[in-house]
Amino acid sequence: MNELTQLKDAITSTIKLAMPHLQTVEAFPKAFEGATEPALYFAVTGLDQAADPGDGRCCMRATLEARVRVDPELAQAPLQAAILAAQLIELLRCQQWDLDFVEGATAVWAKPVGTAAESVYRAEWIVQWQQLIYLGQEQWPWPNQPPGTLVLGFSPDTGSGHEGGYQSPEHMA
Repeated sequence: MNELTQLKDAITSTIKLAMPHLQTVEAFPKAFEGATEPALYFAVTGLDQAADPGDGRCCMRATLEARVRVDPELAQAPLQAAILAAQLIELLRCQQWDLDFVEGATAVWAKPVGTAAESVYRAEWIVQWQQLIYLGQEQWPWPNQPPGTLVLGFSPDTGSGHEGGYQSPEHMA
């Protein structure tokens, strides 16, 4: 799934560019410990089949989750973590990561990790979103009818003898 690798790389580079104050931006981490904070970790946490686009590709609804962490010892840790989560939500607005096989982010939400009584609650937020991604290559299974051969006619000027009045969709714009 080369598309998933491209998506991971695009998300990583876009977040690093848009949020340069993050010390760590890492995809699919093995562990959260030992990284320099503030940090952002993200992963694809779910894939569901979505509507078939009918072009040979497979459309999947990907659920992605990011964890934003700051040093819990900082005096303003709760505020800093909330600000970073809000900045990520702002970045996700209509975000396609400059990839032609990804649709904009939807179903975006964020919340602190844990409960108010836990110290980690003060320093870590989860941001989750969904995006439609198209896997595979587009296919055109009609070799004798290349793309662009569709023409349209409008009644009553259709059928035999009216072929000259037909128009391609490109010429109707």
